[in-house]
Amino acid sequence: MALYSKAVFFCKYWFAVVRDSVKLWLDRNAFSYAGSLAFYTLFSLAPTVIIAVTVVGLWLGEDAARGEIVNRLQDTLGPSAASAIESAVAQSSIQASGILPTVAGFVTLLIGATTVFGQMQFSLNTIWGVAPNPDRNSIFLFAKKRLLSMAVVLAIGFVLLVSLILGVIVQATFSYAGDWVPGSVFLLEIAQFALSIVVITLFFAAIFKVLPDVVLSYRDVLLGALVTALLFILGRNAIAAYLAHTATASTYGAAGSVVLVLLWVYYSSLILLFGAAFTRTHVLAKGGSIIPRNTAVAVRHEVITKEEASHDPSDDQGLGERESPGRQLP
Repeated sequence: MALYSKAVFFCKYWFAVVRDSVKLWLDRNAFSYAGSLAFYTLFSLAPTVIIAVTVVGLWLGEDAARGEIVNRLQDTLGPSAASAIESAVAQSSIQASGILPTVAGFVTLLIGATTVFGQMQFSLNTIWGVAPNPDRNSIFLFAKKRLLSMAVVLAIGFVLLVSLILGVIVQATFSYAGDWVPGSVFLLEIAQFALSIVVITLFFAAIFKVLPDVVLSYRDVLLGALVTALLFILGRNAIAAYLAHTATASTYGAAGSVVLVLLWVYYSSLILLFGAAFTRTHVLAKGGSIIPRNTAVAVRHEVITKEEASHDPSDDQGLGERESPGRQLP
């Protein structure tokens, strides 16, 4: 009987978490924010790939790094979209010689690559219900956001490097053991899949921990990052199957490859924002609280009546100082 009660409580708890996550995801207009992320990603993708190639190339060599990253893009986006990104990377690479032009070009690439993460931070803040403190120095906040975004961009290269190295180690291990371990090919596929889940989970955990203006621990975000990683892998395969069986690329002609990239990033952004909504809902469900960082404030969403909307603005002492009987939204 006790086991049955625990099972019922378990099912009710997670059903409520998923239900509230979907509601929050829809209430915070995730589809519009995903569209914004797709737009910014279109211009930030090439600089991000170049920086990732540079970081990985420090250890593996630039040609080997570019080949591995292009192979990953082909597995994820398909040959057509990956080819478009590869062309953009080739045209955006730093060609100038000398220390000063190289540094200037690299800084320009960093600024371009961090644009999408600035928009991502804004979207995640909306999910968490926080916003930058209007009383703080806006220039300081802008610089801080750029530094955080640069850290995430460099972390992408580092995570990719670790992923490639571990992948090579796993493949070499199973290749060596292939003669005396039955089913080594199947075990290799399982190991590579598990490694992919771990790497993607750590990547999403870093995003959920670093980018939002909320005080969070890795314990708070780890489960949400794992759910996001699983949804991302399933969604990646579903999106690839959808794009493979539709005429999306041929419909748009020469711009077909760009449209494929936009569609893939759009769906991936929806998954990212749902993962953030799930993380927020789970933190609150287990008794946690949302504490903004020192540079941010909490934002309350309300529905007010027509009478409240038409009141005299002079009655207010200041923004947020008036108690409203309106219905509070999550």
